[in-house]
Amino acid sequence: MTKVELAVVAAWVGLASVMAATTSYAKDFSVAGQTLSIGAETDLNYTTGVEDWVWELTPSAGVTALGIGLSVATDIDMLTLDEGDIFQGLDFTADYTVPSTNISLYTEVSTDSDLEFGDVTVGATVSF
Repeated sequence: MTKVELAVVAAWVGLASVMAATTSYAKDFSVAGQTLSIGAETDLNYTTGVEDWVWELTPSAGVTALGIGLSVATDIDMLTLDEGDIFQGLDFTADYTVPSTNISLYTEVSTDSDLEFGDVTVGATVSF
């Protein structure tokens, strides 16, 4: 790759990052005093060296009740929509933030495209 091509790719990646890499946007609804969130996240990125473009869309839905968050999401590879393998499975997450701390406890489990469950992950995160 020449210096000019590298500069063009770097400029494109920078512009695409500003325009396409977004944080989660969700619409919150109050249902019976609990919060229901529906939203999506998109990520467009380019990896140098292997020259690989990735564009994923992640629609999600979740509910928060009594301090416990339950959510489900799926990843869609936007660059392979015409290849037929759009649905890759679902990711289920339950999390609980311990009151008056920066500690969050979570459990995650995913399915494959046949909705068969895989391994369960249990953990804790600490924010500071």
